[in-house]
Amino acid sequence: MFPSPALPWFELARFKRSRLTRVAIIAVLTVPLFYGGLYVWANLNPTDRLDNVQAAIVNDDEMIEVEGADGEAEPVAVGRLLAANLIGDDSKQNYDWVLTDATDAQQGLADGDYKAVLTIPENLSAAATSTDDPEKAIQGELDLKTNDAVNYVNGTVARSILQAAKEALNAQVTETYLDNIYLSFSDIKMALDEAADGAGELADGIAQLAEGAGELADGAGQLDAGANELADGNRQLADGAGQLDAGAGELADGLAQLDAQTSGLPGQTRQLADGSRQVADGVGQLNDTVQTVVAAILAGTEDVEAITDRLRQLAADCRDADPGSPVCDQIDDAADQAGGVIGGIRDQASEVGGQTGQLADGAEQVARGNAELAGGITELTDAISTARSGAAQLAGATGELASGAAEAADGAARLAEGTSELADGAHELADGADQLHAGALELRNGLTDGAEQVPDYDEDERDKLASTAATPMEDAIERANAVSSYGAGLAPYFMALALWVGAMAIYLLLRPYSQRAIASTAGGIRTALAGFAPGVGLSVLQALLLLVVIVGALGIDPARPLLLTGFALLTGIVFTAINQMFVALFGGAGRFVALVFVCLQLTSAGGTYPIETSPGFFGFLHSLMPMTYAVSGLRTSIAGGDAGVISAAVVLVAFTLGALAVTILTVHRRQSVTISRLHPVLNV
Repeated sequence: MFPSPALPWFELARFKRSRLTRVAIIAVLTVPLFYGGLYVWANLNPTDRLDNVQAAIVNDDEMIEVEGADGEAEPVAVGRLLAANLIGDDSKQNYDWVLTDATDAQQGLADGDYKAVLTIPENLSAAATSTDDPEKAIQGELDLKTNDAVNYVNGTVARSILQAAKEALNAQVTETYLDNIYLSFSDIKMALDEAADGAGELADGIAQLAEGAGELADGAGQLDAGANELADGNRQLADGAGQLDAGAGELADGLAQLDAQTSGLPGQTRQLADGSRQVADGVGQLNDTVQTVVAAILAGTEDVEAITDRLRQLAADCRDADPGSPVCDQIDDAADQAGGVIGGIRDQASEVGGQTGQLADGAEQVARGNAELAGGITELTDAISTARSGAAQLAGATGELASGAAEAADGAARLAEGTSELADGAHELADGADQLHAGALELRNGLTDGAEQVPDYDEDERDKLASTAATPMEDAIERANAVSSYGAGLAPYFMALALWVGAMAIYLLLRPYSQRAIASTAGGIRTALAGFAPGVGLSVLQALLLLVVIVGALGIDPARPLLLTGFALLTGIVFTAINQMFVALFGGAGRFVALVFVCLQLTSAGGTYPIETSPGFFGFLHSLMPMTYAVSGLRTSIAGGDAGVISAAVVLVAFTLGALAVTILTVHRRQSVTISRLHPVLNV
């Protein structure tokens, strides 16, 4: 049963009595505007006004110099670059950064003049360029200070701004580092190409070495054969030298005997000169003696001549074996001396034989030549003595020759062993050179393949690769049902709060039910609805005015305007019903209950952060509070989508009906007079 139009009108007619009461109605209608409109306006888009916030930069970074790709020193000042990036960014989403010193910055932060202070350390440039040495590599630390006593949220905003600036700087430093790496690829490729060419030249050289080693092996084999032949010849030379030494000893002994035999001849010839007559008588005997001696001498000199020829042959063999050896010359000199001595002996012997022949032919001539004979005999004995001394020297020389020939034979044997080892080593060298040549070819091919695999980027390619590697991922954030601003995101929360406060204001002004209706015969439903209808009318006006300000004045562009209007009206109606219920049920204390209830709703509605981030108590209340569904419906209306719209509307209608049912029951009880009503404990 709906109330007659007269009952609600009676409640509103009270406010026609004076101008003040009419102003009160207008004030009630504008209450939601103060809450919803001002809150949304204040938070409409704060991040677009960050350039009004002043912050300080203290740059303590020291510029350093690093060696560039061309070998020249290049200055690096990363701190100056970071400060310039922050100060030069005129974006609305960036602070108004001011470059100052540490003292001013700290004082400004304490006073609230600077909302943030960024201190760039003195080693930032050194840290940014320390990536070449693992032992010295360090990370730079940026010191950001904010003052929560001035503003807590500002610290979060400052960190976000610094994070963006730091990421941009890191990307820039990384790009430079990677560009140098990509540039070094070209150097590596060039070096590999040069190394491959060098390996090719090495392979050619090793091939020549292998060929030479093969020739060396062949020559060493021939040298080994020659050394063996030389060793055999030296052994034969040693044997011949031994025989020559023995013959020279025999010659020396024979000449010694001859010297002893002829030592008396000078005296005899002198006697012969003194007694020529005696000589004439003994000429025949002397001739026989002389001829015998001459024959013996000639026979002896033939053996000596054979030894002399053997010495000359030995000297020739020695020169063939060792052309520069002094032993060969000594052998040759000994042969010449022996030949000279033997020739002199033969000549003298022949002369003596001729003289004795002449003595035999004419004794007269002997007498006249006795003086000459005495001189000749003296010369003969001197020659024999000389021959004896030469033979002794010849014996010594042949001894030395025999020793030298023996040593030469031993040296030739060792030479043969060395040449054999040389031949083996030369063969091994040839084999190793072949293997080395194969390895050099493999090295050249490997270096060539490696050079082909190393990329060679031009400047544009390096820039693109460095930029991609420095920031391999870019933000591609997509918001489903995105809103236009921060204020639009918070508008549902503030609108719900504003409509609740508006409903509280309505029943600060209106009575939840008419006392006249309570005293009349009107039923409880009619009386409750009569108190509800004026509140709904004012709530509808509040909601419409709030929408005009939110959408028209503040520029919030809802995705579904009609749905937003419907939910705003529904929210106002349900909040009106609940506030009527509280005041009807608890009287004046119901307004305090409404205040406590809205506190619970605000903390559990999830209007700012997700409800999952709140303590469990508020998560428990979340689904039990009407503001939860009001915020959800209003949010969907502004942002778009269909998430929970119908269920939220159904729950709000259920809260409305439930509140009206409690109000009806309360009115029904009020129509019964009790002692507690006649004597209330507390009037509010």
